[in-house]
Formats: sequence, C-alpha cells, structure tokens
Amino acid sequence: MKDNRKEFVFVIGKSEGMDQDAMIKGINSIIDTQKNIKDESTYSLVFFNEAYKASAMGKRFNQIRKYNAKTYIPKGKSALYDAMGFAITSVGDMLADTREEDRPCQVCVIVIGESDNASTECEYTVLDEMIKTQKYVYKWDFVFYGDGNTSFDIQKGGNLANPERMFNEINSYITSMR
Repeated sequence: MKDNRKEFVFVIGKSEGMDQDAMIKGINSIIDTQKNIKDESTYSLVFFNEAYKASAMGKRFNQIRKYNAKTYIPKGKSALYDAMGFAITSVGDMLADTREEDRPCQVCVIVIGESDNASTECEYTVLDEMIKTQKYVYKWDFVFYGDGNTSFDIQKGGNLANPERMFNEINSYITSMR
C-alpha cells in the first residue's frame, strides 16, 4: 500500500431536487483546492439521477474538470442505492485488480444526494451490508450528505440544506486526509 495515496470516491446526485448553482459552485471549490495538493491520491466520480454513470475511475485530482450549467444538469428521480452500490462494487473491483504495493492506504466514499426513489438494482438492505463490509472489513470511510430520509451505518456527514457549509466540510475533510 502507498502511504501517500488515498482514493476518494464521489457519488453525486443530479436529480431534480439538487440545487444546480450550489452544486456547481461546491464541486468546483473542491476541484480548485484538491488539484493543487501534491500527492498520489486519486478520485473516482459517479453521477446519478434515475441512472448512474462513472465519470472517472482512479484518476489524479489534477485531471478533474470543472463543471458548469451545461455539464451539471439536475433532472429526474434519484437512484441513490443503485449509484452507491455501483460505486462501491466498481472501486472494489478496480482496487482488487491493482497490485498490493500500488493500492491506496485509505478509501473514502463521499455521497451527496437525495433519498432514493428510483433504484431498481440495489435494495437498501443489500447496500447497507455492502457499506458495513467495506467499513468494518476493509476500513473504508464513508461521508453522507442527504435530505435526512436515508440512514446507513455512517456517522460522518449531514444534511443538504446548507450547501456552502456542506462543501466546506467536505473540502476540509478531504484536505485533512491528504
């Protein structure tokens, strides 16, 4: 494992209830701060509404692009459970295919999204067990910011109600880990 490499997994909602301006401003503030830190940390990014899509897997922070009103468009419902299940499984598979000496010493999953109302692939109970396994067996860290209607075995995070505070907390947390 590499002591100076951490993997940050972002699972970010794009459903209709997300505040487009606040999300763009917050995501870009994280990008501005994190791409200037010199270490070997990487990030993976999954966006979701009623579908999910990996935007990046295992990339360096200096490769991340900024978002705007054309690249971050909230619409549709929230398949939160599907997106989280996909992210956990995909990153787990990516790390399993990585040589032990090249793996990150820490994995942190940061989730920002509304309650699930559109998942078809991953049920709450299955996802909760996945989180517990990654958290207690593999020592992954989880941070969850939602609308308060979903609870997992996650102590860090908070509510989407104050986006500026939320992104400041996330940015400080990531910086302290790096």
